[in-house]
Amino acid sequence: MSSELTVLAAYLFTLALTLLAMIMGFIIVFQAYRGYRRHNSRPMLYLAIGLALVTIAPFLLSVMFTIAGDFLSLGSFAFAYMLPILSRCAEIIGLGCILYSLYMQ
Repeated sequence: MSSELTVLAAYLFTLALTLLAMIMGFIIVFQAYRGYRRHNSRPMLYLAIGLALVTIAPFLLSVMFTIAGDFLSLGSFAFAYMLPILSRCAEIIGLGCILYSLYMQ
């Protein structure tokens, strides 16, 4: 019983940290998007998109895989390989958008 509570507490703590990081990322993305809207600056738009893919997308994927894993009985393959691959792809595309925003005219 005690180990189940420890696992549950660790899971809830991890979820809380994930949600906090996601909220902070969302605030940063929102500010970049406001900068785009205020100044009609395409680099700010790409910066907002890139930051969303780097900060929010991996967390959303993690939460979605965790929820879907319970309902769809996803095996360890999905968590060990598919989730990291999708997260890294989102981060790479996001970093590409950020780089593009820094170097575009």
